[in-house]
Amino acid sequence: MQEKRPHYFVKSQGKVLTPVQMPDGTREYRVSGGNMRVFSVWPGIDLIYQNFSVKECECSLEVSGEFLGISYCHMGQEECEWVCGDHLYLGAGDLSITRMENRQPPFYFPEERYQGIVLMLDLGILREIPLPILGEYPLSLADKFCKGRHFFAMRANSHIVHIFSELYEIPEDVRDEYCKIKTLELLMFLYLTDPAKERQLDKITKEQINIVKAVRERLCEDLSQDPTIEQLAREFCVSPTALKANFKLIYRSSLKEYLRRKRMEHAAQLLRTEHIPVSEIARQVGYASQSKFSAAFKTAFGSSPMEYRKKCVHDRNI
Repeated sequence: MQEKRPHYFVKSQGKVLTPVQMPDGTREYRVSGGNMRVFSVWPGIDLIYQNFSVKECECSLEVSGEFLGISYCHMGQEECEWVCGDHLYLGAGDLSITRMENRQPPFYFPEERYQGIVLMLDLGILREIPLPILGEYPLSLADKFCKGRHFFAMRANSHIVHIFSELYEIPEDVRDEYCKIKTLELLMFLYLTDPAKERQLDKITKEQINIVKAVRERLCEDLSQDPTIEQLAREFCVSPTALKANFKLIYRSSLKEYLRRKRMEHAAQLLRTEHIPVSEIARQVGYASQSKFSAAFKTAFGSSPMEYRKKCVHDRNI
């Protein structure tokens, strides 16, 4: 009897992709900036490992039939958009349960890196072939979590992280059996979860997203500048409170923390690639005092700017 696989497909730039059949029996979809590795777990259930190093990927999962997608963010962040017009940001440890639509938006990753897992449930197949132990329970997930809406998204908690983190540490010789057990564990966890008691992710409008992205571009275009939150709020016609809250919602850090991180990343790049004085690098990333810059750099990288530069030169010459 032929194995029943979920009826979905991956599209990139308007074209349906053909997966590469891997030696271990898995399938891999390869796109510019990333890939998706597919494990068939049960009839009607696939486990998809996503790995991207790109900001925006013209790639999407599209379905034929009645589907639920259970998405977990392992690292990075994903901007999620639904046909209902709602937006939110899935960060490390967060989980969403989604009624899959025939037309899904492309993937967008603000941090230009993302690792995550999607459990695809084909409810049509699961009606025909119930799961062991849980039987037809997965069919009730849509009404339990997504009644009257397209999705439900909850913040990270220890139970979610425990279940999914172990899916990144599977011994190859027991992979198939382990994936089956972890899938049942996840579905049992959801069976015991009361949606009303979970901390849900905050929604954000497209207009708010565009403002925050514009503020980010403003911060990064000249790292020597140090605008205050009040100045940025006036410039972009938004309240300081809303700007701070929405920026943290999207980038998972305060404006000040984000700017400091970008300054240190740029300083490290200059130390690796440019033969310019440390004092000039300090000025370019917004520090009038070289000593304060050196202290901040050592906090970020564990070594002074000169030590970091020498190590990079040494590593290149090995």
